[in-house]
Amino acid sequence: MIVEKILGDLQYFDTENLRVDKILLDHFDMAKPHQRLKSQGGVNVAVSLPHGESLFCGAVLYKDEETIIAVDLLPEDVLEIRPEGNLQWAKTAFNIGNMHHPAYLHEDCILIPYDGILESLLKGIGVSYSRSMRKLTGERANHVVGGHSHHHSHSHEHSHSHDHGRHHGKE
Repeated sequence: MIVEKILGDLQYFDTENLRVDKILLDHFDMAKPHQRLKSQGGVNVAVSLPHGESLFCGAVLYKDEETIIAVDLLPEDVLEIRPEGNLQWAKTAFNIGNMHHPAYLHEDCILIPYDGILESLLKGIGVSYSRSMRKLTGERANHVVGGHSHHHSHSHEHSHSHDHGRHHGKE
């Protein structure tokens, strides 16, 4: 089966007399618009979504009179971060963004995939956090409307034929 369009969100479908066959994915695979998947019931599904669209928890990929195939998230190793005050929020947001982590916002916390380096940074900042297994859900902090995302290089090479405003040596 080839899926080129998401039919909607499972929460808005009447599933009372239907068998719900789930495709379980982690947050990395959720972001892939083109992939081959297999449902828990053994159905092979090729997903090829239009530019800018991606899968989400509850995405309905197929429906007939008996079955509905929908995407669900697997619980993952995450950090639940709870900054307090503007300074901790700013430092936390800067470090998450600087490491290009996906971040999911909730009323009481920020969820990110577990990362030992970021955990060390959070300890240094003094931010309250915990590690747990949970689905990476919530409002995507770095989601860009319209499907456009910003990428930049971390190369910091400079041509030394121009002045950086620094003086090298004695004047």
